[in-house]
Amino acid sequence: MERMKLKKGHIILYLGLLVAVFLVMILTRNIAAKGHSASDSAMAHKGDSIRVAIQISPLGVSTNGDTLGGFYYDMIRQMAQKEHLALKIDGFTQVTNALTDLAEGKCDIVISDIPITSDLRDRFLFTEPIYADRQVLVQLADSLTGLPPIQSQADLRGDTVFIAAHSPFRSRLQNLSHELGDTIYIFQDPHYGPEQMMLLTAIGQLKNVVVNEQTARNIAKDYPQLDLSLTLSFNQFQSWAVAPDKPQLLDSLNTWIARFKSTPQFDTLVNRYFNERPVKM
Repeated sequence: MERMKLKKGHIILYLGLLVAVFLVMILTRNIAAKGHSASDSAMAHKGDSIRVAIQISPLGVSTNGDTLGGFYYDMIRQMAQKEHLALKIDGFTQVTNALTDLAEGKCDIVISDIPITSDLRDRFLFTEPIYADRQVLVQLADSLTGLPPIQSQADLRGDTVFIAAHSPFRSRLQNLSHELGDTIYIFQDPHYGPEQMMLLTAIGQLKNVVVNEQTARNIAKDYPQLDLSLTLSFNQFQSWAVAPDKPQLLDSLNTWIARFKSTPQFDTLVNRYFNERPVKM
Protein backbone atom coordinates (compact mmCIF):
# COMPACT_ATOMS: atom_id res chain seq x y z
CA MET A 1 0.00 0.00 0.00
CA GLU A 2 1.32 3.43 -0.88
CA ARG A 3 2.26 5.59 2.10
CA MET A 4 -0.11 8.49 2.70
CA LYS A 5 1.38 11.96 2.45
CA LEU A 6 0.79 14.73 4.96
CA LYS A 7 -0.98 17.86 3.80
CA LYS A 8 0.92 21.10 4.28
CA GLY A 9 -1.46 22.27 6.98
CA HIS A 10 -0.61 19.24 9.09
CA ILE A 11 3.17 19.26 8.75
CA ILE A 12 3.83 21.55 11.73
CA LEU A 13 1.58 19.47 13.98
CA TYR A 14 3.28 16.25 12.97
CA LEU A 15 6.76 17.73 13.27
CA GLY A 16 5.86 18.74 16.80
CA LEU A 17 5.12 15.12 17.61
CA LEU A 18 8.41 13.99 16.09
CA VAL A 19 10.26 16.56 18.18
CA ALA A 20 8.54 15.19 21.29
CA VAL A 21 9.60 11.64 20.38
CA PHE A 22 13.22 12.70 19.89
CA LEU A 23 13.14 14.66 23.15
CA VAL A 24 12.02 11.55 25.05
CA MET A 25 14.84 9.54 23.48
CA ILE A 26 17.41 12.20 24.37
CA LEU A 27 16.18 12.57 27.95
CA THR A 28 16.10 8.82 28.61
CA ARG A 29 19.60 8.41 27.22
CA ASN A 30 20.80 11.34 29.33
CA ILE A 31 19.56 9.49 32.39
CA ALA A 32 21.69 6.50 31.44
CA ALA A 33 24.70 8.67 30.56
CA LYS A 34 24.61 10.43 33.94
CA GLY A 35 24.49 7.15 35.81
CA HIS A 36 21.09 8.23 37.20
CA SER A 37 20.16 10.96 39.61
CA ALA A 38 21.38 11.26 43.18
CA SER A 39 18.39 9.24 44.40
CA ASP A 40 19.45 6.40 42.11
CA SER A 41 23.13 6.34 43.00
CA ALA A 42 22.58 4.12 46.02
CA MET A 43 21.02 1.46 43.80
CA ALA A 44 24.22 0.45 42.03
CA HIS A 45 25.55 -1.70 44.88
CA LYS A 46 23.48 -4.67 43.65
CA GLY A 47 25.46 -4.96 40.43
CA ASP A 48 25.12 -3.81 36.85
CA SER A 49 22.23 -1.63 35.73
CA ILE A 50 19.08 -3.31 34.46
CA ARG A 51 18.64 -2.20 30.85
CA VAL A 52 15.02 -1.18 30.31
CA ALA A 53 13.36 -0.22 27.02
CA ILE A 54 10.03 1.65 27.39
CA GLN A 55 7.68 2.54 24.57
CA ILE A 56 7.18 6.26 23.94
CA SER A 57 3.49 6.83 24.66
CA PRO A 58 1.39 8.51 27.38
CA LEU A 59 1.34 5.29 29.41
CA GLY A 60 4.92 4.31 28.61
CA VAL A 61 7.15 7.38 28.73
CA SER A 62 6.51 10.88 27.42
CA THR A 63 7.45 14.47 28.19
CA ASN A 64 5.72 17.23 30.11
CA GLY A 65 7.93 20.22 29.39
CA ASP A 66 11.43 18.95 30.13
CA THR A 67 10.22 16.29 32.57
CA LEU A 68 9.72 12.63 31.78
CA GLY A 69 6.63 10.79 32.98
CA GLY A 70 4.25 7.95 32.17
CA PHE A 71 2.56 5.11 34.02
CA TYR A 72 5.19 2.50 33.18
CA TYR A 73 8.10 4.94 33.50
CA ASP A 74 7.02 6.15 36.94
CA MET A 75 6.24 2.62 38.05
CA ILE A 76 9.63 1.14 37.12
CA ARG A 77 11.49 4.13 38.60
CA GLN A 78 9.57 4.08 41.90
CA MET A 79 9.83 0.31 42.10
CA ALA A 80 13.59 0.53 41.50
CA GLN A 81 13.96 3.06 44.28
CA LYS A 82 12.12 0.79 46.71
CA GLU A 83 14.20 -2.24 45.72
CA HIS A 84 17.53 -0.34 45.45
CA LEU A 85 18.05 -1.16 41.78
CA ALA A 86 20.07 0.65 39.13
CA LEU A 87 18.29 1.27 35.81
CA LYS A 88 19.43 2.23 32.33
CA ILE A 89 16.35 3.44 30.43
CA ASP A 90 15.85 4.00 26.70
CA GLY A 91 12.69 4.98 24.83
CA PHE A 92 11.44 3.35 21.63
CA THR A 93 8.52 3.73 19.22
CA GLN A 94 8.30 0.29 17.56
CA VAL A 95 7.73 -2.78 19.74
CA THR A 96 9.20 -5.08 17.10
CA ASN A 97 12.55 -3.24 17.22
CA ALA A 98 12.64 -3.40 21.01
CA LEU A 99 11.86 -7.12 21.02
CA THR A 100 14.65 -7.68 18.50
CA ASP A 101 17.03 -5.88 20.86
CA LEU A 102 15.74 -8.04 23.70
CA ALA A 103 16.39 -11.23 21.73
CA GLU A 104 19.89 -10.01 20.85
CA GLY A 105 20.78 -9.20 24.45
CA LYS A 106 20.86 -5.41 23.98
CA CYS A 107 18.35 -4.86 26.77
CA ASP A 108 16.93 -6.88 29.68
CA ILE A 109 13.29 -5.76 29.84
CA VAL A 110 10.85 -4.37 27.27
CA ILE A 111 7.99 -2.38 28.77
CA SER A 112 5.01 -1.74 26.53
CA ASP A 113 1.39 -2.79 25.99
CA ILE A 114 2.28 -6.36 25.03
CA PRO A 115 -0.62 -8.83 24.98
CA ILE A 116 0.86 -12.28 25.55
CA THR A 117 0.52 -14.51 22.49
CA SER A 118 1.72 -18.10 22.12
CA ASP A 119 4.36 -16.99 19.60
CA LEU A 120 5.79 -14.35 21.93
CA ARG A 121 5.70 -16.73 24.88
CA ASP A 122 7.85 -19.16 22.90
CA ARG A 123 10.47 -16.44 22.36
CA PHE A 124 10.51 -14.44 25.60
CA LEU A 125 9.77 -14.59 29.31
CA PHE A 126 6.87 -12.53 30.65
CA THR A 127 6.18 -11.06 34.05
CA GLU A 128 2.96 -11.53 35.92
CA PRO A 129 0.32 -9.19 34.39
CA ILE A 130 0.45 -5.53 35.38
CA TYR A 131 -3.18 -5.03 34.39
CA ALA A 132 -5.67 -6.15 31.73
CA ASP A 133 -6.58 -4.13 28.65
CA ARG A 134 -8.35 -4.61 25.33
CA GLN A 135 -7.89 -3.43 21.76
CA VAL A 136 -10.05 -0.71 20.21
CA LEU A 137 -10.50 0.68 16.73
CA VAL A 138 -9.53 4.36 16.51
CA GLN A 139 -11.56 6.28 13.92
CA LEU A 140 -12.33 9.85 12.93
CA ALA A 141 -15.93 10.59 13.89
CA ASP A 142 -18.24 12.33 11.41
CA SER A 143 -18.16 16.08 12.08
CA LEU A 144 -21.95 16.38 11.71
CA THR A 145 -23.37 13.23 13.31
CA GLY A 146 -20.51 12.47 15.69
CA LEU A 147 -20.72 8.82 14.62
CA PRO A 148 -17.83 6.69 13.38
CA PRO A 149 -17.98 5.12 9.89
CA ILE A 150 -17.48 1.62 11.36
CA GLN A 151 -19.91 0.84 14.17
CA SER A 152 -19.58 -2.94 14.50
CA GLN A 153 -16.93 -5.57 13.90
CA ALA A 154 -18.95 -6.83 10.93
CA ASP A 155 -18.43 -3.45 9.22
CA LEU A 156 -14.72 -4.32 8.91
CA ARG A 157 -15.43 -6.90 6.19
CA GLY A 158 -13.31 -5.98 3.17
CA ASP A 159 -11.85 -2.92 4.91
CA THR A 160 -8.30 -2.07 5.97
CA VAL A 161 -6.93 -1.62 9.47
CA PHE A 162 -3.56 -0.15 10.45
CA ILE A 163 -1.20 -1.48 13.10
CA ALA A 164 2.48 -1.06 13.92
CA ALA A 165 4.76 -3.51 12.15
CA HIS A 166 4.78 -7.00 13.67
CA SER A 167 2.31 -5.92 16.34
CA PRO A 168 0.81 -8.72 18.47
CA PHE A 169 -2.58 -7.28 17.42
CA ARG A 170 -2.13 -8.95 14.04
CA SER A 171 -3.13 -12.40 15.30
CA ARG A 172 -6.34 -11.05 16.85
CA LEU A 173 -7.28 -9.31 13.60
CA GLN A 174 -6.61 -12.47 11.61
CA ASN A 175 -8.85 -14.44 13.98
CA LEU A 176 -11.55 -11.78 13.65
CA SER A 177 -11.32 -12.04 9.86
CA HIS A 178 -11.94 -15.80 10.12
CA GLU A 179 -14.84 -15.23 12.51
CA LEU A 180 -16.46 -12.80 10.05
CA GLY A 181 -15.86 -15.09 7.09
CA ASP A 182 -14.35 -12.27 5.06
CA THR A 183 -11.01 -10.53 4.57
CA ILE A 184 -9.79 -7.74 6.81
CA TYR A 185 -6.77 -6.18 5.14
CA ILE A 186 -4.01 -5.50 7.65
CA PHE A 187 -1.42 -2.81 6.90
CA GLN A 188 1.62 -3.00 9.17
CA ASP A 189 3.32 0.37 9.35
CA PRO A 190 7.11 -0.01 9.73
CA HIS A 191 7.72 3.52 11.01
CA TYR A 192 5.04 4.69 13.45
CA GLY A 193 3.95 3.74 16.97
CA PRO A 194 0.44 4.08 18.49
CA GLU A 195 0.76 7.79 19.33
CA GLN A 196 1.92 8.82 15.87
CA MET A 197 -0.69 6.65 14.15
CA MET A 198 -3.48 8.13 16.27
CA LEU A 199 -2.33 11.64 15.41
CA LEU A 200 -2.39 10.75 11.71
CA THR A 201 -5.96 9.49 12.23
CA ALA A 202 -6.93 12.71 14.01
CA ILE A 203 -5.79 14.79 11.02
CA GLY A 204 -7.42 12.50 8.49
CA GLN A 205 -4.31 10.80 7.12
CA LEU A 206 -5.05 7.31 8.47
CA LYS A 207 -8.17 5.38 9.36
CA ASN A 208 -8.97 2.29 11.39
CA VAL A 209 -5.92 2.22 13.67
CA VAL A 210 -5.85 -0.51 16.33
CA VAL A 211 -4.51 0.56 19.73
CA ASN A 212 -4.83 -0.66 23.32
CA GLU A 213 -7.77 1.08 24.97
CA GLN A 214 -5.95 2.72 27.89
CA THR A 215 -3.26 4.14 25.60
CA ALA A 216 -5.92 5.32 23.15
CA ARG A 217 -7.95 7.05 25.87
CA ASN A 218 -4.94 8.96 27.14
CA ILE A 219 -4.03 10.20 23.65
CA ALA A 220 -7.66 10.95 22.71
CA LYS A 221 -7.97 13.45 25.58
CA ASP A 222 -6.38 15.99 23.22
CA TYR A 223 -8.31 14.87 20.12
CA PRO A 224 -12.08 14.83 20.77
CA GLN A 225 -12.74 14.10 17.07
CA LEU A 226 -11.46 10.55 17.59
CA ASP A 227 -13.89 7.71 18.26
CA LEU A 228 -12.83 4.71 20.38
CA SER A 229 -16.21 3.05 20.83
CA LEU A 230 -15.57 -0.18 18.91
CA THR A 231 -13.70 -2.84 20.88
CA LEU A 232 -11.97 -5.66 18.99
CA SER A 233 -10.96 -8.02 21.78
CA PHE A 234 -11.74 -9.14 25.29
CA ASN A 235 -9.53 -7.97 28.15
CA GLN A 236 -5.99 -9.28 27.68
CA PHE A 237 -3.16 -9.46 30.18
CA GLN A 238 -0.52 -6.75 29.77
CA SER A 239 2.94 -7.84 30.89
CA TRP A 240 6.58 -6.87 30.53
CA ALA A 241 8.86 -8.97 28.32
CA VAL A 242 12.14 -10.26 29.78
CA ALA A 243 15.19 -11.62 27.95
CA PRO A 244 14.82 -15.40 27.52
CA ASP A 245 18.14 -16.13 29.22
CA LYS A 246 17.26 -14.25 32.43
CA PRO A 247 14.82 -16.41 34.44
CA GLN A 248 16.29 -15.14 37.71
CA LEU A 249 15.54 -11.56 36.68
CA LEU A 250 11.98 -12.64 35.85
CA ASP A 251 11.53 -14.18 39.29
CA SER A 252 12.85 -11.05 40.96
CA LEU A 253 10.68 -8.78 38.80
CA ASN A 254 7.56 -10.71 39.70
CA THR A 255 8.39 -10.31 43.38
CA TRP A 256 9.10 -6.59 43.02
CA ILE A 257 5.97 -5.97 40.93
CA ALA A 258 3.72 -7.83 43.37
CA ARG A 259 5.21 -5.88 46.26
CA PHE A 260 4.83 -2.52 44.48
CA LYS A 261 1.23 -3.18 43.40
CA SER A 262 0.27 -3.51 47.06
CA THR A 263 1.50 0.02 47.87
CA PRO A 264 -0.36 3.34 47.89
CA GLN A 265 2.15 4.61 45.29
CA PHE A 266 0.81 2.15 42.72
CA ASP A 267 -2.78 3.25 43.38
CA THR A 268 -1.67 6.87 42.96
CA LEU A 269 -0.14 6.09 39.56
CA VAL A 270 -3.29 4.26 38.45
CA ASN A 271 -5.47 7.21 39.43
CA ARG A 272 -3.13 9.67 37.69
CA TYR A 273 -2.76 7.95 34.33
CA PHE A 274 -5.99 6.05 33.74
CA ASN A 275 -9.40 7.56 32.95
CA GLU A 276 -10.98 4.50 34.47
CA ARG A 277 -9.31 2.11 36.84
CA PRO A 278 -7.81 -0.76 34.81
CA VAL A 279 -8.48 -4.37 35.62
CA LYS A 280 -5.78 -5.15 38.17
CA MET A 281 -4.29 -8.61 38.30
